[in-house]
Amino acid sequence: MKKRIRVLNSFALAIVVGYTGLASSFIAKQTVVDPFIDAAFVFLTSVGFYHIVIDIIYTAVGSIRPLLFLYWGKEYVDGLWAYSYTIEGDTTNTIYFGLWRFEQDLYETKVIGFGLSDEFTARSRVRSVSDIMRDGSQCEFLNIRSDSVEPSGDYYSRTLMYFEFSRRFLFKYPVRMRGKTVMYGGPRNGLVTNNYFIRHPKARTEQDVIDELRASFETSGVIHPEARRQKAPQ
Repeated sequence: MKKRIRVLNSFALAIVVGYTGLASSFIAKQTVVDPFIDAAFVFLTSVGFYHIVIDIIYTAVGSIRPLLFLYWGKEYVDGLWAYSYTIEGDTTNTIYFGLWRFEQDLYETKVIGFGLSDEFTARSRVRSVSDIMRDGSQCEFLNIRSDSVEPSGDYYSRTLMYFEFSRRFLFKYPVRMRGKTVMYGGPRNGLVTNNYFIRHPKARTEQDVIDELRASFETSGVIHPEARRQKAPQ
């Protein structure tokens, strides 16, 4: 993140240096008020111009999706994702499913999500308590979660993810993720799940994803290519 911010700051500084150079060249050839006053004016306006440029760049990158995509590059996960998982050691190979919303700005990546029951209602809820942590090709989140088996309790989980990339023009970005979740505390303490995430780029709300999952199951019998709906734990 710090490297990305430095790139934006350097870009803003380059614009201001260009302005300062042009303004200095102008007053060197033609005095406007007084050489000293002209130089002071260029300096002060350069400082103010830098702050304006920084505000414009930060606001634009943080609010315009294509710019945010360029900013995060291979770590661009902003948006809605569906997931499925199986539980390690479960011989029935039951597949559970749900959705996550990744929220990215200039500084951090956050997660809000929930698991879904057979009726496509929430059976668990999760939210991140850490920024995305990168270790080589592996990314990690620490989360707080609650489940239908004990809705009044909040417990921790750790999700490890490996990105699978697609290419948009000259840039790669994640479209699928695989990994594991380890749960800590409560009735699911020590449980390990094998996860599969897939991006839903056209979805704008959680309900859009739910509708897509429901339609996929009704037409083809699967939630997404690697998941089939089965009874969720009560």
